[in-house]
Parts: sequence; C-alpha cells; structure tokens
Amino acid sequence: MKLDYLDLLSSEPVRMKNVGGILSPKLRDIASIGYDAYHFYLELLLMDLEKYFSMTGHAKDYDRLSDEEKSNLDMFDFWTANGQSASLLEKVLNFFIEEEVVYSGQNRCFLIQNENGDVGAITRDSYPQVRDVICQRVCIRPDQEEDLSKARNKKALEIAKKLQKGRSQKKKQEKTDKNMDLGNIISAVANRSPSLNILNIWDLTVYQLWDCFSRISNNNIYDIQARAVAAWGNKDNHFDATAWYAIGK
Repeated sequence: MKLDYLDLLSSEPVRMKNVGGILSPKLRDIASIGYDAYHFYLELLLMDLEKYFSMTGHAKDYDRLSDEEKSNLDMFDFWTANGQSASLLEKVLNFFIEEEVVYSGQNRCFLIQNENGDVGAITRDSYPQVRDVICQRVCIRPDQEEDLSKARNKKALEIAKKLQKGRSQKKKQEKTDKNMDLGNIISAVANRSPSLNILNIWDLTVYQLWDCFSRISNNNIYDIQARAVAAWGNKDNHFDATAWYAIGK
C-alpha cells in the first residue's frame, strides 16, 4: 500500500481496510511522550529477526538457524509469544493508530476498537502492511531484507546472502548524524521558515516537518544557483526555473 504525496502530507488518518486510521503523529504528541520513547517505538517497529535475537541475548541461536528456518520465522509470532512483548507492541500501535488497540491473546491478534466496539484487527498477515504504512507516515524507510526463500537456484541464493550480509555490515558502520536529530531539525526549520516558529511548529505532523526541511534545503540550493546564473551565467545557457517546486526523490 504505497501512499500518495497528499495522503502523506495530510494530518488526517490514512484509512486501512479492516484496521483503522494510521496517524502521522504531531510534534506535540512526540514531545508529550519524549523523544527517547518515540525513538524506541520506531526501533521496535523496524526490528527484524536478527535484531530481536541479538536484543534477547540469543544472537548465536540466530546464526545457527538455516536459511529455510529463518524464512519460516515471523516477527509477529515473537511479539505475540507472551503477554509482556504483546503489551509492548500494543502500546506502540496505540501511538500510531487513531482507534484503541487491544491485544487478544485468545485470537493471537490486536483488536481495533472504537465506541461502537470492534472495527478491525491486526493479524499476522496484516501486520507487515500496517508497519509499512506507519513507516511511510513518519517519513522513514524500513530496511529491505532479501527473501531467501524466493531464491530460484543456488546461485541466486548466494547472491541474496551476499546482499543481505552487505547491508548488515554497512548499517553497522554507519554513524548517527547529530545534525539530523529530530530536535535539531525542529529548531532549524522553526528559525528558517518564513511562517513557522518555535511556538507554532508543534502542530506539524512529523512527516510535514521533514517535508518542510527538505523543501527549505532544496530552495536554498535553488536560490544560490539562481543568483549565480543571474550574475555570471552558465556554460550550458540553461537554468531550470521549475526546480524550486520539483518533487524530491
């Protein structure tokens, strides 16, 4: 379920059939629970099997699993394996879903409820789609894992393994850029935008904030290039006057 740009920008919930309304939380909502809690929620949503085994102290057990065994495991089963982990995921889902989310141990799923009763459910089958839409609404891209079970032959399986290993090593080497910390982006946008300030910026959704940051950054580059071309011209005798409203990739 790929959301279009208007749905992503909107502060209205995105309706998922048999699930409910997926929210892009406002900055004031994130501030109310604290950045650490918000970051923890995202870490849980983005958690894959390797991270889960490592976090629970069973990294070696994961390494011992065959590719076929790994392909048959599902994160939803681990979240619902006991009441404590199910309760944790329930709390995360409640932050990003408009309706109330309640875990049902009997049905091994998360029921979606409003004043009229049960209106939907998050199951083993629908959880990946719900997780993906939440990630889209908060402007993050979950890591893409190679599905080893779909490798057509031995050679394809070896390539998939190399790609998976390469992505894992690259991620371990990446360092966090403090300039891209949410608090710093809020301050930068509030002090750069002609209309936003540190008092009214909290009404933006987190997606709207990142979109504003991207537009401000691109427009700064556009203004520099426009002034340079106006003053000295360029060798191609061409300037893209539409670049200021072009959709970023």
